[in-house]
This record gives sequence, C-alpha cells and structure tokens, in this order.
Amino acid sequence: MAGRICPVWIGYILLNPFRRLVQNPEKILRPFLRRGMRVLDFGSAMGYFSIPMARIVGPEGRVVCVDIQEGMLEVLRKRAGRAGVDGTIEPFLISGSALSLDGYRNGIDFVLLFAVAHEVPDQEILFRELYQALKQGGRMLFSEPSGHLSRAEYEASVSLAESQGFRRVEPVRIRGGFSLLMEKPL
Repeated sequence: MAGRICPVWIGYILLNPFRRLVQNPEKILRPFLRRGMRVLDFGSAMGYFSIPMARIVGPEGRVVCVDIQEGMLEVLRKRAGRAGVDGTIEPFLISGSALSLDGYRNGIDFVLLFAVAHEVPDQEILFRELYQALKQGGRMLFSEPSGHLSRAEYEASVSLAESQGFRRVEPVRIRGGFSLLMEKPL
C-alpha cells in the first residue's frame, strides 16, 4: 500500500483539539453507531475518530483500527490506554498490497473511510475488501477532503465502490469534504 501516505508527524496535527470545531467525531459518528457494534476505522492514524468510536460502541463493542504505519498505531495504543478504551481498540497493521481483512469477513457492522482512500493506490482492492468485511446491511461512511481531490475524482472513487457492490444510501454533510453513506445491501 504505497502512494501519497500521510507522514506520522502529521498525525499529531490531525489530533489538534480545534479540529473538533469543524469535524466533531461524536457528532459525525453517533447517528451511525450503537453499543456493541463491531466497526472498522480504515486509516485510523492516531485515533482521532477511533477513540470516540470506542466510547460509543462501549466495552461490548470493538473498533478495528487499520493503518499502514506502525508509528501511528503505537501512538493510538497509548492514547487508547489513557482514554480507558484499550480493551475496545484492536490495532491492525497492513503490510503489502493486500489489506488482509479476511479474518473480518462478514463481521463488521460499520466502516469509517475518512480522508484516506485517495492515499490508496488500488482502490478497487480497498473497496472489495471493505465490502467483504461488512455484514449484510452494514454501512460505510466514505468521506474525502475537498482540498485533496475534485468532486469528479471523488465520484470516480464512489463508482469504484459501487462496482464492488456498495449502494449509495445518502449524502452526509461534513465540512471540508465530500461524504456519502454507503451500504452492503441485504
């Protein structure tokens, strides 16, 4: 998984508390999550969304935090421990070109794909494996920053997701980007 990868030091900038004024994780995610859910945060970095997700799904839930950089996951582990949600967080390091999500096949209720798909060189593989990981009726919030790509580029990615079986549910308003709720049909 090489490409335009966000360096580890940028992860600290993404944790800036002022970001909550524009992108509040609880407000964004609460409509889609419930206690006990098993969710996957693809490109979790240092856990800006992962830790709030863990609080929402609670100790009976699970947050699989997927990243390509061990440095990001190291910081995530420390932050999860300090937040008291380390038992709910499951860091998952990707290596190579395949995502290797077979162990989660049909086991995930919700996927967060936030500001990271544009970094993945083979989005067809990305959407195929995320689709396979989701349960029937499972949903994915797919959001990309408008500063990194055009609406046409985002729509091309959405079309790739649809080619793998995803269905559009509804647009989601998130400041600074293009966002869509998608699902794996029943």
